[in-house]
Amino acid sequence: MLLPTDIVNEVTKAIDEAKEELRRLNLEIFNNPEIAFQEVKACNLLSDWFEARGGWVVRRGVYGLQTAFEARFSLQEGGRTICFNAEYDALPGVGHACGHNLIATSSIASAIGVEAVMKARHLPGTIVVMGTPAEESEGGKWIMAQHGAWQGFDSCVMTHGMPAFSTPMCRTKASWKLRARFRGKTAHAAAGPWTGKNACDAIVHAYTGIALLRQQVHKSESVQGCILEAGKAANLIPDYAEGLFSVRAPTVKEVKVLRERVEGIFDGAAMATGCTVEMDWYALYEDVVTNETLAEQYRQYMLQHLDMEPEHMIPLAEAKIAHDQAGSSDFGSCSYICPGIQAMFSIDASDLPHSAGFREAAESDFSHVEALRAGKANALISLNVLMDDAFATKMKNEFLEAMKEAGR
Repeated sequence: MLLPTDIVNEVTKAIDEAKEELRRLNLEIFNNPEIAFQEVKACNLLSDWFEARGGWVVRRGVYGLQTAFEARFSLQEGGRTICFNAEYDALPGVGHACGHNLIATSSIASAIGVEAVMKARHLPGTIVVMGTPAEESEGGKWIMAQHGAWQGFDSCVMTHGMPAFSTPMCRTKASWKLRARFRGKTAHAAAGPWTGKNACDAIVHAYTGIALLRQQVHKSESVQGCILEAGKAANLIPDYAEGLFSVRAPTVKEVKVLRERVEGIFDGAAMATGCTVEMDWYALYEDVVTNETLAEQYRQYMLQHLDMEPEHMIPLAEAKIAHDQAGSSDFGSCSYICPGIQAMFSIDASDLPHSAGFREAAESDFSHVEALRAGKANALISLNVLMDDAFATKMKNEFLEAMKEAGR
């Protein structure tokens, strides 16, 4: 059941009244892009803002990351705990070409909306805004989860801008990052190459092996990689080579199987060249487990109260179909700890994320308005979690069943 119109209006009014302040925060983050683990300005900006607002308890440098923060608000003990994730890291070289400035804006808007209703009605419960750095390539949420983040929360939601469509469901793949280091033995490349062990040959062999593997994996699986270092001079057998690789599959179970196949290739490359290999697997991006109870409620608020045209909101049934082109998100870690959704909203970009066209759209007034609309919907479904016992129970039971199916 959707919340009464007067509560919807309270949320909308609170967020609309804060739209200029939210725009300032949005542009401050956009104009000062900081890459993974270096988001000092953004973390301080948002932490300072919550502290100045009053009533919020802010902790910085939490859950294993110096540029993470947690802001909490509650009026009384008891009730359920809801969370909004705020991302704010940028991409190397192209700035906020994934629109994380909008994610931060949307989540803060959600917190403002829920806070207003809690104050007006003196509701029990706790709002948490989790500042989550290093989504791009480093798996910040995965690291935070290893340090206890999101434990005991009843729900966790966030949003993400997309070029030209909106949906309450984020379809992702599980992804596991690999840093591979080959070590061999240096030698004169002309006078005595037989005395060396060529680390460049080893990583090229591994890279070629990955290319051959691709034709034998399912179309929903993929492996990407790049060679970072493979020697310094042509007349010197290199004794060190290094590369980064990303292994993707629809689910955590499947990515674990693919990882074993990839490891065999790297071990074989080392054996063939007489080198050794060190495989550092890090940043497991689990697949996002969408809680359909939350997702459908989000969709209904968008259609019935937030003026979203039906043709612009992809239904859940259609959103489930496309998977082969899906990317990965470290929000998956959150979705394996508590019920959640990562809704997608259109920012009318000319290109996919991680492009100049997407970066341009992420700065626009249009994208800001859409981020706030998504923030309103997330605020409303989170109020359902706080206020509606039947809704919260349905959401939790669905989550428990999903975790059972996933073997958790």
